[in-house]
Amino acid sequence: MENTLAQDTKGKYFIKTFGCQMNMHDTDRMASLLVTEGYNPAEQIEDADLVIFNSCSIRDKSEQKAYSSMGLLKKDGKKKNPNLKIGFAGCVAQQDKKEVFQGAPHLDFVMGTDSIDQLPEILYRLNHGEEKIMQVGFDPSNDYSIETKVLPGKSTAFVNIMKGCDNFCTYCIVPFTRGREKSRRLEEIVQDVKRLALLGIVEITLLGQNVNSYGKSLGGKKVGQTFPALLIALQKMADEMEANGTTHPRGEGGRPKGIQRIRYTTSHPKDFDEEMIDCHANLNRLVPHLHLPVQSGSPTVLKKMKRYVPIELYKARLAELRRRVPGIAITTDLIVGFPTETEEDFEQTLDLVKQVEFDSLYAYMYSARPGTAALSLGDPILDQEKKRRHAILSEVQAEIQARKNTEQVGKVEEVLCEGESKTNANLATGRTAGWRIVNFSLEGSDLKPSQLEGRILPVKITDANTYALKGELSLL
Repeated sequence: MENTLAQDTKGKYFIKTFGCQMNMHDTDRMASLLVTEGYNPAEQIEDADLVIFNSCSIRDKSEQKAYSSMGLLKKDGKKKNPNLKIGFAGCVAQQDKKEVFQGAPHLDFVMGTDSIDQLPEILYRLNHGEEKIMQVGFDPSNDYSIETKVLPGKSTAFVNIMKGCDNFCTYCIVPFTRGREKSRRLEEIVQDVKRLALLGIVEITLLGQNVNSYGKSLGGKKVGQTFPALLIALQKMADEMEANGTTHPRGEGGRPKGIQRIRYTTSHPKDFDEEMIDCHANLNRLVPHLHLPVQSGSPTVLKKMKRYVPIELYKARLAELRRRVPGIAITTDLIVGFPTETEEDFEQTLDLVKQVEFDSLYAYMYSARPGTAALSLGDPILDQEKKRRHAILSEVQAEIQARKNTEQVGKVEEVLCEGESKTNANLATGRTAGWRIVNFSLEGSDLKPSQLEGRILPVKITDANTYALKGELSLL
């Protein structure tokens, strides 16, 4: 289609994102499409001619935040700017469909999770008089093929390797809002990432609701389409580009630095096996970080969640991973207050946290989601009790996390700079390969944090707290 939108209208866009990294990837994709269509980013929502709320329905709190944020534009958004277009995207849009329009008549369009690439067409239709557009269908084909979109100057990229989910965990809405599993072909992903490397991307995050299921829709092991095979192929591609002089890790000779770090999220414990441990032990571009959501330490609760994996097996695999990859950071997700979770069940979760000693974790209080199997269990645990359990779990983890972060003091870590710290303009911020946040000074350097964005820098860790490290630039 011709770039007709850019000819008709040029303005500023603002995307408010809620939820997970999959949503962040969707936002990046929307932003890239909008820039191509002639839009520029707005620094504040009030300055935008197009506002999109990219919603998340994983937790009730995220869903309510999306709705309340959208409601702020209801009173005077279009009075101030008659040309303002407002869209609602993401999982809540996919889930609620027409109901979104009923509750928000000021909306111009509702766009589901499988319709992002139709955004230019939606805007074209709006600019030519169509009203109240709803685009929420799922792609009926078995093929899944896309090209990753990145904005100019970016050094990191989310790369979708699959979409949808076939697990149907009893608390989770994802299979209903993102559909069934479909994987991109391994060869396509490798070429996609190679193109990103030439554009200056140094770190990729491979995305899927359960990346370990990658390739099953394509034939899996029988045809060489598996997640370990993909990781090995990406390592080989990056190594060959560097060996051939196409890229250089320090960017010498004006060449792109190439893919230095490969991340992925998220995994399911039932699929994390010896082959995956081998990948972490043998592939040096695969970061020393594993996010492996366990959700509970209670076998009884895990069975009701439809996520049962023997806890002893879970712990054994993590112990073997730590033996083969010393220093690897391990993080997880946990849910407290799942229906019928007893005090004993909760104590088993606490015991797991104390035994494994996660480097960090995300703890959530259970909230019932429409359409999920867990609805049949009711929601018998009072919010006050959920908050109590959440507070106890957070306190236990904080002690572990503070100690593990303090152990980093004195070390020199490789930090991928993300630019200026949000809390201190004089500090740069970034992450270690193990996903720890580091805020560091540039004392002795004339450079500004923005000038170092995208560079992997040696930083000496000088201090630590529960949530972040502090440091100083070691050398340039």
